[in-house]
Amino acid sequence: MDPDRLADLADRLAILDLEGAYGRTFDSHDGDAWADLFTPDGVYQARGLAPGDPGHHAGRAALADFCTNAPFDGLHLMHVPEITVDGDQATARVHLEFVGTFHREGDPTLSMAGFYDVRYLRVDGRWRIRHRITTTLRTDGGPVAPYPRGTAFDDGPASTS
Repeated sequence: MDPDRLADLADRLAILDLEGAYGRTFDSHDGDAWADLFTPDGVYQARGLAPGDPGHHAGRAALADFCTNAPFDGLHLMHVPEITVDGDQATARVHLEFVGTFHREGDPTLSMAGFYDVRYLRVDGRWRIRHRITTTLRTDGGPVAPYPRGTAFDDGPASTS
């Protein structure tokens, strides 16, 4: 087989493993392991939020704290990502569903559907998440928002890194 094709397949499998670890480590509140999936300056944010907004977390310490102390328990149901690899950088769109419950008594189960836009970077031979943005299309059985064109990274300065 073509060595370039083998390298591309190895990269894609490594990113799939990374995505598998993402859901497991977050859902188990293993903040250190979850944060280690990101680059040292990695970012996780909800779409449209800027640095300093709740829901925008940058750097491994902030990421670990967010995961460890998340005010909800739940399960990520990750779908197969659409991955583009370009040397030591890659991008993906990952559709997801999340079901969970907040830690407040009487809170109903949360049901969310949407997707992640993700930028990856190969660091010391390992793929890491550089920037991940969540776009929510539906919560709690409500109507599904229109599927946006482009990526969350196209939205402007609040979503770039």
